[in-house]
Amino acid sequence: MTKTQHSTAALMSVFAVLALTACGQSSNPISSAASTGQNMDLKSTDMSHGAANAPVTIVEYASMTCPHCAAFQREVVPKLTKDYIDSGKVRMIFREYPLDGAARMASAVARCLSGDQYFSFIDLLFANQMNWIKDFDGNGQLTKEDILTGLEMQGRFAGMSKEKVDACADDKNNLALVDANWMEGRDKYGVNSTPTFFINGVKHEGEIPYDALQKDLDPLVKK
Repeated sequence: MTKTQHSTAALMSVFAVLALTACGQSSNPISSAASTGQNMDLKSTDMSHGAANAPVTIVEYASMTCPHCAAFQREVVPKLTKDYIDSGKVRMIFREYPLDGAARMASAVARCLSGDQYFSFIDLLFANQMNWIKDFDGNGQLTKEDILTGLEMQGRFAGMSKEKVDACADDKNNLALVDANWMEGRDKYGVNSTPTFFINGVKHEGEIPYDALQKDLDPLVKK
């Protein structure tokens, strides 16, 4: 095995632990939120969905390998989009906070897309999380090559060739953007787990059920 494979395998070996620790949910994410909001710097490189002048902005820090992030994307985001984003009440900003090498690679591949294509690919990766995070060659180790194989398979659904996926996964600019979001989240906003949300600057750690999210959003959109 090459040095790169050893390094990537070491990262992937802790995926199960990360899924249970860093990727988690608080028992009561709404009540555990900070009482006052932070000033969130919005950037030209942000992946944004919704009206720029919406009264509420949600910034989500998520890892593509986080099961709780996948559950939020599957169970909450479609309702949130229908009830709040499409009606101009909420703007959603998705920021990468990769917990491991697989999530970092997946985020870099997604960065080759933009607009609705980007968010459709994010939906696809979360919906098929266990279909691309697999030991494809059956050698008992989860390597960079395994993750690339999985991403190549998912990329086909987004019209991306194998060569395109491979290039995007190693794209220095894409990786730099992903790493910058991770570092800013950790150092500036105190993010240390996924998903973490900032609703008009107020921090909420952990997956938020839709009914709890509605209770938090409704007073803000009616102001």
